[in-house]
Amino acid sequence: MKMRRTLLGGLLVCLWAPGALVAQSVEPPDPGPGYYFVLGRHYESAGEIDRAIAAHREAIARAPGSAELYAELAGVFARQDRAAEGIKAAEDALQRDPQNREANRILGTIYAALADQRKPLQPDDNPALYVSRAIAALERARQAGQSEMGLDVTLGRLYLQTSDYDKAIPLLERVSADQPGYPELALLLATAQEGAGKTAEAVETLRRALAGNPRFVRGFVLLAELSEKRGDWDGAAEAYARAQGLNARGVDFSSRRAAALINAGKPGEARDLLQESVVKPDAQPMLLYLYAAAQRRLGDLEGAEATARRLRTAAPDDPRGMYVLAQVLEARGDYSGAEESLRQLLKRDPDDATALNYLGYMFAERGDRLEEAVGLVRRALEIEPGNPAFLDSLGWAYFQQGNVDLADAPLTEAAGKMPGNSVIQEHLGDLRFRQERFAEAAAAWERSLEGDGESIDRERIQKKIRDARFRMESR
Repeated sequence: MKMRRTLLGGLLVCLWAPGALVAQSVEPPDPGPGYYFVLGRHYESAGEIDRAIAAHREAIARAPGSAELYAELAGVFARQDRAAEGIKAAEDALQRDPQNREANRILGTIYAALADQRKPLQPDDNPALYVSRAIAALERARQAGQSEMGLDVTLGRLYLQTSDYDKAIPLLERVSADQPGYPELALLLATAQEGAGKTAEAVETLRRALAGNPRFVRGFVLLAELSEKRGDWDGAAEAYARAQGLNARGVDFSSRRAAALINAGKPGEARDLLQESVVKPDAQPMLLYLYAAAQRRLGDLEGAEATARRLRTAAPDDPRGMYVLAQVLEARGDYSGAEESLRQLLKRDPDDATALNYLGYMFAERGDRLEEAVGLVRRALEIEPGNPAFLDSLGWAYFQQGNVDLADAPLTEAAGKMPGNSVIQEHLGDLRFRQERFAEAAAAWERSLEGDGESIDRERIQKKIRDARFRMESR
C-alpha cells in the first residue's frame, strides 16, 4: 500500500505539474518540440513570460509545420494582452491548419476584445471590421470541436452587436440553462430575445433569473424597460422600485418609476414618491416636470402651473418646462397661453415633432384653425413617420374638417397600432359612426372604455354606445 500511494502521487505530479518535472530534470541531450512546449508552459505558470515565449519559439523551430505550437504561442501573447503578436501567431497556426480550433478561438477572442475597445490595432485598421473577424474565427472554432461556455458567450455577445439575434438566442439559451447561477447570461439572452421581437419571452427569461437571483439590480432595470415597451406600466413601476431598493446609494430610479406610475394611471403615487425630492431648492428638472405632470393628472392645476413655472425659472432652456406649462395652461382653458408656450418650443426647435403635433391637435380638438392644424401635424409626421399619436391627430383634424374619407386611413392605422389607447379608440368610433358603420363604432367605443382611460368621459362614451346599438336595431 505504501508503494501504491507513492506511484499514485507521482502520477498526479505528472498530470498537474509537468513543468515542474521538466524544471527539476536534466535537459535531454537532443530535446524535441514536446520538451520545449512543456517548458514554455512551466515558465508561463512561473510568471517568466520572456523565457516562456523563447521556449515556445524553440519548439516551433523544431517542428515548424505544427499549427498546435503556433496556437500555444498565440495563447501566451493573448494572455499578456499583446494583441498584435497574438494575432500573428494565430494566423501562422491557421496557415498550417485553417480549422485549428485553438488558433481560431484565440484569434476570435482577441478580435472580440479589440472590438469592445473600438481602437485600431494598427494605424490603417478599421475597428468596425473586428466584430466580423471575431465572429468568423469563433464560428470556425465552434465547428471544429465541442462547444464551451466561454466561446458561446463571447460569440453570443458578438451576435448581439451585429443584431443577429436568431443566432445569439440558441447559444445563450444553452449556456444560461447550464449556468442558472449567473444572471448576466440571462440578461444577454433576454436582450437577444427582445431584439428578435420576442419581448414576452424576454420578460419570462428575466423573471426566472430574478427568482433565483433576487438581488440582481440590472436584471430589474431591464425588466422595467421591457415592461415599458409592452405598455405594462404597473410592472415597470414595480421593477424600478425593486431596483431602487437594492441600489439605494447608487443610481436614482425615482424619475423612471414616477413616469411609469403616471402612465399606469397612478399620479397620486407618483406625486408622493417625488414629494421629498421636489421640495429641495436644487430639485432636478426631470423631477419637477414629472411632479407637474402628476399634479395635472390629479386636477391640481394651480399647483401644476406653479411647478411648471418653477421649472421654467430653474431651467429656462429645458423644453420640458415649456411643454408641461402648455399642457397645464390648456387644461386651465388658457389656450392663448398654451399656444404661446408651444410657439416658444418651436422657435427653439422648428423640428420639434412633439410640439408640432401638440399644437395641431389642440387646434383640431377645439375645431379651430383646422387647415393650420393639418399642416402642423403633417410636418410632425414627416419628422416621425408612422407615429400613432400623430396619425390620430391628423385623422382627427380631417374629421373635424368633415373630410371623412381623408380621416379614415390615419385613424385606422393609429387605432391598430395603439388598441389600448382610449382617446384614439374613441376617435375611431366617432369616425365609424359618421360612416354609419355602427357595429364597428360600438366596438371601438367599447375598446375605449377598456383602454387606459386617460382623458375620456366614460358617461359620454356609454351614451354613444347606446346610440350606436339603437341605430343597429332600427335598421
